[in-house]
Amino acid sequence: MHIRGIDYTFLSATDMDRALAFYHDLLGLPLARLILDDTWAEFELANGTLIVGQGDSFTPPGGGMVALAVDDVAAATQEVKDAGGKVYWDFEETPVCYLTIIEDPDGNRVILHQRKDGTVG
Repeated sequence: MHIRGIDYTFLSATDMDRALAFYHDLLGLPLARLILDDTWAEFELANGTLIVGQGDSFTPPGGGMVALAVDDVAAATQEVKDAGGKVYWDFEETPVCYLTIIEDPDGNRVILHQRKDGTVG
């Protein structure tokens, strides 16, 4: 088997209106399509797709995280705080990056990530 890459990242939601308010309105992700009776939202990013889905068939047994590249983690973290969003792990610097972990309305953890070398992906 040869894995060519990642096609998309999926996160589960219990309330699509809240999920859309978080990912589209707060984080500013461009909504590419809303399908399956508005229970499946696709956000197209420069190097991949983030899918948020609602329903029993979409609920995974475990959890996962997606890391979203931002230009300035400190500023993005402050935007989340100012909007009343939940910060799980506040701003941290590592040898290669800056990051903050936030939570969406369903408790999915989302990493706001900035590589020190400026690359994405």
